[in-house]
Amino acid sequence: MSTIEILNKDFEHYRAQADTSTFAQQRESAFVELQKLGIPTIKHEEWKYTNLKFINDIPFQASCLHTEAARNYYTQNIVQTLKANRLVFINGSFEATLTQIEPEDAGIIITNLASARIAHADMFSKHFGKYATVEGIALNAMNTALMSDGAFIYVPEGKQTAYPIIITNISDASEVNVLNQPRNLIVVEKNAAATVIESFFALGNHASFCNIVNEVYVGENASLEHYKLQRLLGEHYQNNYTQVFQEGNTHINQVTLTLDGKFVRNNLHFYMNGENCNTLLYGLYLLDGNQFVDNHTRVDHAKPNCFSDEKYKGILKDKSTAVFNGKIMVHLDAQKTNAYQRNQNILLSDEATVNTKPQLEIFADDVKCTHGATVGQLDEEPMFYMRSRGIPENVARKLLLNAFADDIAEKIKIPELVAILEEQIEKKI
Repeated sequence: MSTIEILNKDFEHYRAQADTSTFAQQRESAFVELQKLGIPTIKHEEWKYTNLKFINDIPFQASCLHTEAARNYYTQNIVQTLKANRLVFINGSFEATLTQIEPEDAGIIITNLASARIAHADMFSKHFGKYATVEGIALNAMNTALMSDGAFIYVPEGKQTAYPIIITNISDASEVNVLNQPRNLIVVEKNAAATVIESFFALGNHASFCNIVNEVYVGENASLEHYKLQRLLGEHYQNNYTQVFQEGNTHINQVTLTLDGKFVRNNLHFYMNGENCNTLLYGLYLLDGNQFVDNHTRVDHAKPNCFSDEKYKGILKDKSTAVFNGKIMVHLDAQKTNAYQRNQNILLSDEATVNTKPQLEIFADDVKCTHGATVGQLDEEPMFYMRSRGIPENVARKLLLNAFADDIAEKIKIPELVAILEEQIEKKI
């Protein structure tokens, strides 16, 4: 039985138990959209370099398996050294025994989405499905129709998180090819501030596919530090879609670290719905073997006087492949826009591949926008300089790659994440 046949069967089971709530109607509409669209192919422009053939080739199935190996894997994670609020999901299912909420953040709602849908029904209904559209986006429709569980984070007006909130997703493919579809809803109200870390891990000898959707709302004068840490060793696949909707005078710093992944597709979209938004989005990907990552970003400057700065960097070895497609959309009314976009890549082998496509679409006439991309190898001149002074080649390479990654690392305000990045750079070279 194929993955699509399994999904159809799963939804029929859900449909038999569904009620008449708005949530059930949203899922029904999403399933109809998924059937209409089908899985995208490389004939679709947005998926030109990204082949989803594995969805048809590997029979993935939902599983609520919570093994001791997965729990042990979590407790050995280096991010444990960071004092934080923690929500843990194994195969998309909430693991309450590993959840931890710090007393200082008791005034902030940090829970799983399934509980929030009942306990905080008004807030859930106000925001769920309002930002991440399913129309024309098949994998969003798949997630909405058959989502498992996920995080619900609500920071009330004027509040600030005392400690970061870590959302950990573990794909445990110890026994079957696992499909998990988490859904996170993050709401930061007016004059509030939060730090959120999403971390992704995988284990097991079978394959897994994590199809996750994040909806993020940032209210007026609010700020958000948002980090993604992707470490998916083995036959593990991920599609990650994040839609951020920000009101006026907001500040967002978003950093994506893809340190391992058989297949990772990151879709990161920002919509500026007010003036004086400040949006920073940075990414670093370190690939080896046959690993693949595709970063698709879109920043909509819909209002005047907003600023965005985007920089993605990649270090690729062996036969790894990276795709970057970044679009800055400056709408007609978005005068006085400042927007910058760069994609820079270092290839450490002749067989590594990068497909890069920075884009600008500008409909306003009083703007400052730049974009560019580079693909190359390590500069031989500084390498020769260091080796001529007795520095071993491997040490010299490490220094140069750390320097290359440094302007992304300095955007990370959590030392524990920087330590993971440095460790991974050393491992990759």
